[in-house]
Amino acid sequence: MEIKSLVDPEGGLINRRIFADREIYELERERLFARCWLYLGHESEVPNPGDFVTAYMGEEPVILWRDLSGRIRAFLNLCRHRGNRVCRADRGNAKLFTCSYHGWTYSSDGKLAMVPMADAFQGLDREQWGLIPVAQIASYKRLIFATFDPEAPTLVEYLGDMAWYLDILLDRREGGTEVSGPHRWVVEANWKTAAENFGGDGYHIASTHGSARELDIDTTTSQTRNRAKGRQISCGNGHVLVAWMTPPDDAGPWFAQPVDELIDYMKEHAAEIESRLGAARTRKVSPSAGTVFPNLSVHWLTRTIRVWHPRGPDKMEIWSWAIVDKAAPPKIKDVMRYVSQYRFSPTGVFEQDDMDNWIQVTGAARSVIGRRYPANYQMSLSEETVDSDLRGRLASRWSDSNQLSLYMHWAKVLEAKNWSEIIEQKHG
Repeated sequence: MEIKSLVDPEGGLINRRIFADREIYELERERLFARCWLYLGHESEVPNPGDFVTAYMGEEPVILWRDLSGRIRAFLNLCRHRGNRVCRADRGNAKLFTCSYHGWTYSSDGKLAMVPMADAFQGLDREQWGLIPVAQIASYKRLIFATFDPEAPTLVEYLGDMAWYLDILLDRREGGTEVSGPHRWVVEANWKTAAENFGGDGYHIASTHGSARELDIDTTTSQTRNRAKGRQISCGNGHVLVAWMTPPDDAGPWFAQPVDELIDYMKEHAAEIESRLGAARTRKVSPSAGTVFPNLSVHWLTRTIRVWHPRGPDKMEIWSWAIVDKAAPPKIKDVMRYVSQYRFSPTGVFEQDDMDNWIQVTGAARSVIGRRYPANYQMSLSEETVDSDLRGRLASRWSDSNQLSLYMHWAKVLEAKNWSEIIEQKHG
């Protein structure tokens, strides 16, 4: 299969097959989810030795486990004997995991610690039968990522320019951030429909979220948003975001929902935030939403992060966390969590609108007749620009530039034989 033929950046066309085709999906599992850096969890979820949470890398079940020495590890949640999951809980604290099938037991460093009736296994080398570890694991500002590919670039190289924008959410205050447990729900839609929507689709807001705008729910702490210019920003390596270029008299970063307590909190700590992030990231640009390729999306305005876990070519499981400043007072944390859940959650006022769109787009890709015709991504395909104060390549907010950047990188990953053909050098 010639993947690049499915994405036509010059014509602004995407073959609908990419949203429902089983063969393409299986290729994604092998070449994308088995190679890329994927988000596993937040350090605040495993603060103590023995703490664990279960997660997924694509469809692969994984245990994120802080071992008894304090080191964060990740293993395939699979017993090496027959393949049962060794951990059935979402989170907890454990020194050992014992498979419920035959009792093989593993320690927090992944080693096979005990085998019932071990004498019956002639010459069993327990050193060779530990849990299967990820190839690489690393944290960026307390976000934990892993990859199954030992040849993958470092996490910092992989994130490239996107890290500069992530800092606006992750590094505002001393101590960084923390999360609470995620909301989880299943949507009958291809995972890419959500990844592209968060990564660059500002065009849908007036139509899709019209009811929220009529009720004046689509608001922010900004008093000058009507004067701000929106931009799409492509950071390379498939990472994309939408941001506002803030007027000089309205220092950001902005926050969704003009709650008095939040406004006061932001004003109180504005000097600290600017000292950590610099003037450009507090007075010039305020990110709205974006996607860390392939399936981690961030919503800066509502302090929300989420993963679009693939569950087949036409289904995904969404995991969504509210992420707050660790140093914030408890009341402010509660307000931040409320705003996150009110807007983006299974019953969020914006989320419900979006899910309906994604389901219909995926349905069109299953249509025998509909899939014969390409999807249109031709909005404002003008030349991208750069800004010496910022990172990445900028385009008009009303554009399909980011979506095409994401899909061009998607096609590159699926076709590439090695990482030297995939990774882009950091801009700026």
